Amino acid sequence: MANIKSVNVGGFPIAMELSIDGAVVDEVGFVKTAAGNATLANKLQKGDTITAIDGEKVSGCDDVIDAVEGGDGAELELTLIRSGKEATVSVVPYIETDSGAYKLGVYIRDTISGIGTVTYVKENGYFGALGHKITDSVAGDVPISGGEVYECEILGIDASKRNAPGEIRAAQKGDPIGEIYDMSDFGIFGKLFAYSVRSDPVSVGTQDDVTPGKAYIMTTLDGLGVYEVEIIKAYRQSEAAPKGMFLRVTDKRLLGIAGGIVQGMSGSPILQKGKLIGAVTHVLVNDPAKGFAIYADWMMSA
Repeated sequence: MANIKSVNVGGFPIAMELSIDGAVVDEVGFVKTAAGNATLANKLQKGDTITAIDGEKVSGCDDVIDAVEGGDGAELELTLIRSGKEATVSVVPYIETDSGAYKLGVYIRDTISGIGTVTYVKENGYFGALGHKITDSVAGDVPISGGEVYECEILGIDASKRNAPGEIRAAQKGDPIGEIYDMSDFGIFGKLFAYSVRSDPVSVGTQDDVTPGKAYIMTTLDGLGVYEVEIIKAYRQSEAAPKGMFLRVTDKRLLGIAGGIVQGMSGSPILQKGKLIGAVTHVLVNDPAKGFAIYADWMMSA
């Protein structure tokens, strides 16, 4: 486990643009051909991630387009991730009537965008955020090759309600302020190009430092705020996992603003007795005042 003595506490939101190591099929459509509309719906599915063509690695959408349009209509073997498992399918591109180019008739993309909260920043600008893995809304678990982070402007808060988790509505601003170099089950990790310290450094606690009772979340909803929570249970974990603590929001301000925990708060740091002990990771859907958190030292060792 990494020996990190102290870090600067985060609590501020970032916009993320992650690069998919492949190309996700968002929709299987049609190609207008001389014989009518043609589709590969019997071969490809929404949510497939194309990772190779004829054994050649696919790094993004351009690789797919180049292979299809430059293949003179030859059969192509696509390697896919489908529902978490690798699969292969053979397809023959269609000639599009209007352009005369070969097409598969699918809509693809190679990025994921989202909002999260920075948990900590080290003195050298390296940061950890989110506290859990990012999954794609269409394809689920996809390989990530890196990405960029941006400042974001909070536009509003859709408060959580029972069985209807809310979210932070935000907009990406300006040029990248940092890069993402790694993603794991315990968050995203990268480096900010320039970081202005927003608080004094704090010690990083371990799970042995955590006790049930009062603690505090730092998060930016109406300005960088500190909100009281109660740690209901601290689970003893021999291996890293995102759900180490079970907690309840007790602060009336946070309950009034957000109804408890909302999407986009993931990564919000939790402090107890002056130490960074964890980060918010999940909301309890049927009771959004409650949720789970990861221990801070698991994020340090990622």
